[in-house]
Amino acid sequence: MARWTEFEQLAAKILAELQPDAKVEWNDHIRGHLTETDRQIDVSIRWSDQGSDYLTIVQAKDTGTPADIGVVDEFVSVIRDVQANRGILVCRSGFSSAAHTYARNCGISLINLHDAQSINWSRELTIPILWTELTPNISLDVVAHFEAGDTIPTGDPLGMPLTYDTPNSRIDPMSTFKRYWNGPTADRRPGMEHALGVDRPVKAIVQAADQTVVTRDVLTFAIRYTVDQKAWLGQFRPTDCRGIVDYLDGATFVASYLPVSEIPFQRDIRWESVDDPAKVAVSLRGTVVTTQRIVLIDTLASTTASVEYLGS
Repeated sequence: MARWTEFEQLAAKILAELQPDAKVEWNDHIRGHLTETDRQIDVSIRWSDQGSDYLTIVQAKDTGTPADIGVVDEFVSVIRDVQANRGILVCRSGFSSAAHTYARNCGISLINLHDAQSINWSRELTIPILWTELTPNISLDVVAHFEAGDTIPTGDPLGMPLTYDTPNSRIDPMSTFKRYWNGPTADRRPGMEHALGVDRPVKAIVQAADQTVVTRDVLTFAIRYTVDQKAWLGQFRPTDCRGIVDYLDGATFVASYLPVSEIPFQRDIRWESVDDPAKVAVSLRGTVVTTQRIVLIDTLASTTASVEYLGS
């Protein structure tokens, strides 16, 4: 197969990946309304939207020099002849500055192709990655009613002794939170306070004045937490990736195929710390990978414990 044919077919493959709902055809032939002849089209893209049909035509050039204004001018005539809604020019070596100006004024897109697995059409490019980490800060809020002479054991690894029923059965609030946070339903929104309550009465385990172990009513019980969010902006170079480089949009890269396995699973210490990841994400162009790492809890102790004693 000729190299230029492979280049055209790669263009068709990538554009089909970017528009999965469209009909993309390589080496199409469309009747010209002005010339009244069939025009050969490298790639055609047809789709419908709200009852209207649309056509984009693509011309691909695997040349060793940038395409000039003459290439754009020739393509303009083809667009007009087949009455396409849009035109896309693809050139392996890019475009001259005059071609940029002319194409922008004519509404024609200028792009290049990238296929990391190809010897001929792999480009030196990186993809931005916005990496965020979410870490919980936990506090235990308990309001209990104690009698005169009650004492609470200190140094207990589970914290304040609590139960649902008898002193022989303990509640482990931190293990409860660990299962919640490490699970799929945890509310991890930063910048606000969250609370986990219980659906049945909780009692405090105390030693009464006569040295017996008894339970006292807990009026309020809640595990409260906030979420710390830290973010970093970095770059990575995937070894398996396809997409387009849009010259008229700052040479931004838009990936049509990027396997999850190519996304870094560890943060690079060289990545730059950012204060507001939302603003950074909006300012970036093209394909940006955003990954959120949940700091899972292995061993956890309450960062603070707020206990209020109401006694008689």
